[in-house]
Amino acid sequence: MTVFWMIIAAVVAALIALFQYGYIGTSKNTKRKPWFALLRFLTVFFILLLFIAPRFDSKTYESLLPQLVIMVDDSKSMDYLGAASTVQKDLELLQENEELNSKFEIQSFQFSDVIQPLDSLGFNQSDTDIGKAIEQPQELFKNRNKAVVILTDGNQTSGNSYAYALLDDKTSLYPVIYGDTTSYSDVQITTINVNRYSYLNNEFPVEVFVAYQGTEEVILSFTVTQGTKTLHKESFSFDAKKRAAIASFNLTSTSVGTQSMLATIQTLSKEKNTKNNYRSFAVEVIDQQTSVLLLSDQLHPDIGVLKKAIESNQQRKVTIKNTSDSYDFNEYNLVVMYGVSSAFAKAYTQKDQWNKNTWIITGVDPDLNYMNANNPVFQIEASNEYDEAQPILNDSYATFNLEKLNFEDYPPVKVPFGDMIFNTNVDVLFYKQIGSIATTQPIWFTYENNDSKHAVTLASGLWRWRGQSFLNNKDFKNFDDLVSSQVQYLANSKKRNRLEVLYESFYYQNKAVVINAQYLDKNYEFEDNGILNMNLRNKDTEEIVTRPFVLSGNTYTVDLSGLNHGDYTFTVQIENDQLSRSGSFSILDYDIEKQQVNASDVGMKKLVGSSNVFYQGQVDQLMTRLNSDPLLQTVERATIKQNSLIDWKVVLVMILLLLGLEWFLRKYNGLV
Repeated sequence: MTVFWMIIAAVVAALIALFQYGYIGTSKNTKRKPWFALLRFLTVFFILLLFIAPRFDSKTYESLLPQLVIMVDDSKSMDYLGAASTVQKDLELLQENEELNSKFEIQSFQFSDVIQPLDSLGFNQSDTDIGKAIEQPQELFKNRNKAVVILTDGNQTSGNSYAYALLDDKTSLYPVIYGDTTSYSDVQITTINVNRYSYLNNEFPVEVFVAYQGTEEVILSFTVTQGTKTLHKESFSFDAKKRAAIASFNLTSTSVGTQSMLATIQTLSKEKNTKNNYRSFAVEVIDQQTSVLLLSDQLHPDIGVLKKAIESNQQRKVTIKNTSDSYDFNEYNLVVMYGVSSAFAKAYTQKDQWNKNTWIITGVDPDLNYMNANNPVFQIEASNEYDEAQPILNDSYATFNLEKLNFEDYPPVKVPFGDMIFNTNVDVLFYKQIGSIATTQPIWFTYENNDSKHAVTLASGLWRWRGQSFLNNKDFKNFDDLVSSQVQYLANSKKRNRLEVLYESFYYQNKAVVINAQYLDKNYEFEDNGILNMNLRNKDTEEIVTRPFVLSGNTYTVDLSGLNHGDYTFTVQIENDQLSRSGSFSILDYDIEKQQVNASDVGMKKLVGSSNVFYQGQVDQLMTRLNSDPLLQTVERATIKQNSLIDWKVVLVMILLLLGLEWFLRKYNGLV
């Protein structure tokens, strides 16, 4: 095609040159005319070449070695089953084998519940997601032929079941199972379902699942104790057919605070693993709920969304009332007013009377003149026009922790059009973004006035944000946590402190133990130069350790994962400042990696077949299989690259030279 267009360009250039110098359509002739025509032909031809930009294809070939992706299980169970040293040796054999290195491009990773490039193996991770170790190499190297070798004990504690993982046509999977796969008699507590909170003197339900592995008929005792006191007791019978039982019962919360309990199933005779026969759990007992009044003069989906978001925390209860109903602000910890109109006259009177904390959401068609008349702290330009605005999260917002919130690209909500004037300091949570234009006008802000706290949200359509949270994360947590944080701040009548420590009353040992702190300067603005330390004391051993906080966004964080189970007290102190905060929490004893008595090859056999599963001590057979796998052959890949046939800079210089030469010759010969 390029040659065709070049021929056309040559013909067109020739016709133009012949016509302009009288060879076509006139009988004039001179001896010099052919040279001028030639110069004009070349000039026009080169100009057309610039437009055509002729190209040609060049093809290069490269040899691609198949990939050998080695995934090593770095969880605690590998060490518990005595396989750690063997795995290290087998890994070295695979990585250093000359034949494998000449045939494969080898890459090594370690995995637990996350995948990381192989650095150093500690066999100290608290979770195992084998499904992720199978799926991620396929995604990462999806266009390459590869063998994925997984060195594991086959026991999975998190994620989707790997037995049903999908393998693409470019992947060969070779698992190596470490540890004893012999089936031993065992009984274990697999799951405990219990609410995190309960109210004083109320009953709370507990559900415990017990699993049995064995063939003999046994009767075992199950108990729940708190200290030396037995709270519940029953017996279960198991045999070769009946391998599971469920204990469902209610317990009564008798005192405020964290109540730790221990569920225990009687051990079998000669049971190999008894660490899975008991499991701790806890309930935080509170003596009252946070009562929230949601007051409105209209029906709108936002009202239902707010109720669900607020009550996602079991410590809160929402009562919805219309402005025409009877209500008393003094019966509630917080009042949320959805809408702005004269129908809220009684509400504003009670707000001032009780100096109540409030959250005002303008809702649909707010009466902005009424709002301005009843809110001396701020004024908004009254208008009947509205904007569709997206939220821009203020990363410097310091009233509560925003570390885990993400509202990027959330759908727009309907907000009043007009600028705002403030008569006091406010903390802006969200700014407006109208289309692609970011503004400094707020959608959502908080402020304190006369020892009371208030939030204002100038929007309707919050249900869209909760829906987007589900689309993004398959749950409502992002939106619900935002609303929960706002309610927690407003429902707390205590004066705002410059140092706040955010923590749970208890943690499970196999989960992350992360504590956050917020430090504000004397102007109550976030201070990012603070040096915060936590002094931690174990009540049982009296051991004291000091851990520093790390700045992360607009909060300080300390990771206490890896602490032994027990009860702890702590004090957070700031260097060069007199501020400090103290508290306490418990870490409950539970290590999910200790729950398995033996290695498991069942899932791998189901996934790849018995002939493709290897065991401890069979690395030589594995290497033989890798070298003979027909999928794992070197392939040649052709790369086609388009190259320009001309250098436009050179052609441009040629055009200028030709035009200059033609002009000079015409001038020299007296031609106009």
